[in-house]
Order: sequence, then C-alpha cells, then structure tokens
Amino acid sequence: MKRVGNFFFAFVPLLAASGLQILAMMFAMGTSSLLEFCRYGVFAGEGSSAILNDLTQWWVSQRFNIYLMVIYAILSIALFGVWYYMCYGGSLRPALRGVFRPLSVLGIVLLVPGTQFLSSYLISLLASLLPSWLRAYEELLQSIGLDERLTFGLFLYSVLLAPVSEELIFRGVTLRQARKALPFWLANLFQALMFGIFHGNMLQGSYAFCLGILLGYVCERSGSIYSSILLHMLFNFWGTVLSEFLDPDYGASVFSFLFWLMCGIALTAGGLAAYHAGTARRGQPKPGHAPETGSMPPSPPASQC
Repeated sequence: MKRVGNFFFAFVPLLAASGLQILAMMFAMGTSSLLEFCRYGVFAGEGSSAILNDLTQWWVSQRFNIYLMVIYAILSIALFGVWYYMCYGGSLRPALRGVFRPLSVLGIVLLVPGTQFLSSYLISLLASLLPSWLRAYEELLQSIGLDERLTFGLFLYSVLLAPVSEELIFRGVTLRQARKALPFWLANLFQALMFGIFHGNMLQGSYAFCLGILLGYVCERSGSIYSSILLHMLFNFWGTVLSEFLDPDYGASVFSFLFWLMCGIALTAGGLAAYHAGTARRGQPKPGHAPETGSMPPSPPASQC
C-alpha cells in the first residue's frame, strides 16, 4: 500500500509545475494589465478597447512570453529546489571532482551532438509520418512568439534556467519519488513520460521523452543531478545557439543522410561508453535518495522518480 501511495505521489510534481505555470501567467498578465491601465487609462485617457488591444498584442509577443517563462522558471527552481534538497537528500555543495570526472565529462560532451543529430532525425520522421504534429508545434511557437530571433531572454531561459528547473522537477523530485515504488528502469520511463507530457505537444514531447530517459540514466549513474543539468544545458545550448551555425543538410543526398545518421549513432554510443566508464567506480543511490557526494551502495529492486 505504501508503494502505491508513493507511486501516485510521483504525479504531484507535474501537477505542481503546471500550477506554477498558471500562477506565473496570472501574475504576469495581472501586472501588465495594471501597468497598462495606469499608463494609458489614468494618465493618457485611453479607452478600454485600446488598452485591451495593446494588452492582447503584448501577451502574444516574444518578449512577454520570455518574461513569463523566466518568472515561471525562477519560481520552479525555488520550489523544487527546496523540495529536492529537503526531501531527497540533495546537496548544495556536491563533490564536483567526484561527479565531473574527465571521462564522464567527455561522455556528456559527445552525447550533446549525438543526441541532437538523432533528435533531428526523429523529428523529421515524425513530421513526415504525422504532419499534423508538426503543424501543431509550429502554431504553438507562433502563438507565443518564439519563432523569432534569439534574444538574451530566450538564451537565459532556454540554456540556463529551464535545464535547472526541469532537472529539479523530473530527475530530482519525480525520479526520486518514483524510485520509492518502482525499479529504476520503470521509474526512469515514468519520469521521462512526465517530461514529455510537460512539453504540451506530441512532436516536442516525443523527443523530450527520449531525452528524458537519457537524462535519467545520467543522473542515476553519477548519483548527482548536476550531471544531468550539465547535459541538459549543453543540449539546449546546441539547439538554441549552435544550431544557427551548425545545421547539416541531412537530406541533401543519400550519402549525407546516412553520414549524419551514422555520426549521431557513433557519437551517442561513444558518449554513453565514455560516461559509463567515467562513472564505473560509483555505485547506485539508495531508493528515494540521491547523494551528491561520495560513493553509493547498490540500489535494491524497488526505487525512484
């Protein structure tokens, strides 16, 4: 019965994150409405229709949505950071030399381009088989103004804040909680599924699910959430910044298609091998606990998310 309760409690982080998004949106929209009313309604004498029109345009702009996501990320880092460190044995001062060994860092570095290449193939495959998924994804980006150029705010959110907040939610709280009811491989699939659902659309959710499995393995293998945060940051940095300059034409020819596919497979396999070797001397964390320092005893059959 206790395991059943622990399993259902593992859904709470996703619900809490969704609730935080709603709170952040209400705060941002309420604050902008108040400022707009004071600026144009009181001092400039604008009518309500003009104010509403300005607000509507502001709410669908890239800048507003970046502000909204930054507010949400900060709130989630605060909430889930306290939750993770108070309830699941996290440490604010991990033994970084033990966590980031040369081979494990090399593995993470190799995994970034490898998983980016494979993600591109997965997206292309899904988009060709299910074009409605691609249209829904493009409409989502357009509706929140994120199909425009890279800005500092987008960089701040995508590369720095989002990886920290999402790792705390899914590889921190969700994975550790599910480990109390499930063996690691099931708990890892569960948190990856929650991670995919969190992204809100089928196309992005599909590759987020695959990436979530890898991030869960990286976190579990090293015994530190800082490892998956690093991989997540580098993955988003590639997709947000480097993709502007490193954008192979996968389908230019059969040779190009096969070459970049083999590169993705080779880099991912090499990264996993290097990461596995770099963390080979570490054990596995106890159920429901992910110490950030020292070695860890093997985990029993039932564990985390």
